[in-house]
Amino acid sequence: MVRLTEELAGDLPGGSAERPINVTSASTVEGKARATPCIQCGGDLEVRGDRATSTPRGILREIAVACRRCHVPRILWFRILPRPN
Repeated sequence: MVRLTEELAGDLPGGSAERPINVTSASTVEGKARATPCIQCGGDLEVRGDRATSTPRGILREIAVACRRCHVPRILWFRILPRPN
């Protein structure tokens, strides 16, 4: 059941680099990551690290999180959209 839930999580917004959560400001990324419930138990997530990559469609941020309750690690993906000129 855990494996199936993890596979399905990849199809959710933020579950993969192909399906990032779009945001307009880098300052909102960590707050949104912490506000996302654990896919396994619904517990609170703790940010463990992050990485950013510049793409033509905006900055792609990979946020490593882990559940404070069940300790399951997860990666959440966010795209910081470029500001219109």
